[in-house]
Amino acid sequence: MNNRQCKTIITIKSGDTLGNLAVAYNTTVGAILAANKDLDPNDIVIGQDICIPETKDSVCPIGSIPYKIKAGETLSSIATEYKTTYEQLLLSNPDLNPSNLSVGTVICITQPKLHPTICPSNNIYVIQEGDAFYKIANTFGVSIDELLRNNPKVDPSNLEVDQVICLPLTRTPYIIVIDLDERKINLYYLGRFSKSYPIAIGKPTTPTPVGGFRIFNKQVQPGGPFGTRWMGLSAPSYGIHGTNTPESIGTASSNGCIRMYNRDVEELFSVITINTPVIID
Repeated sequence: MNNRQCKTIITIKSGDTLGNLAVAYNTTVGAILAANKDLDPNDIVIGQDICIPETKDSVCPIGSIPYKIKAGETLSSIATEYKTTYEQLLLSNPDLNPSNLSVGTVICITQPKLHPTICPSNNIYVIQEGDAFYKIANTFGVSIDELLRNNPKVDPSNLEVDQVICLPLTRTPYIIVIDLDERKINLYYLGRFSKSYPIAIGKPTTPTPVGGFRIFNKQVQPGGPFGTRWMGLSAPSYGIHGTNTPESIGTASSNGCIRMYNRDVEELFSVITINTPVIID
């Protein structure tokens, strides 16, 4: 990092993630990484100084992101995709006529205010509708006592949807196999095929790495080009994540990461744990 060329330098605090910082400073994780060439997104350190790049000609205030409307979209469909409300979109875009949306119009989407849950194991889980500790314990092969020990401040009788909790490290029954030719993630449970998901892969100049890896870390709402979820691989700087360009799914257009639709990556995120094997071929 060249301090002379960086007007905003911040010091990493406990609970900070690149996604949270990107939202707070109205930038993207990719822009932060570009401004900090030696920064490892899988290993940011408390007390570390990083450069926050300037946002030039931003059309949206801090805490929100710009979004370009695509053919066939409505405010309701955009609200559903980004887990906000129709009313919030109108508040964020007071000059917008919802009955006359034009393709290419840029609107602002307010990002959720995050209260990061710090898990020593990096193994996190996002509460879903109908969840209870006994169901989560059964799904991941742990005891309720282990869940309580890992979440001493969580009231199991008052779980909220999208609340983040910590899971103990366990052996995973899943294997992720990424087929680059088919541009699909194939998920296996106890050695049997379970489900496949369409993906985008690296472009020819920035190809997706091949080989055997493991899920190294997990992050909720990384924001910007990483969409709503991030699952970092043991290959530094690469991961499986959501997207803010859903039309790219099925193409070779990323910088090497695996892109998924946000709804798909959220589903995969809910069953995958740290150390899950990932085979890319």
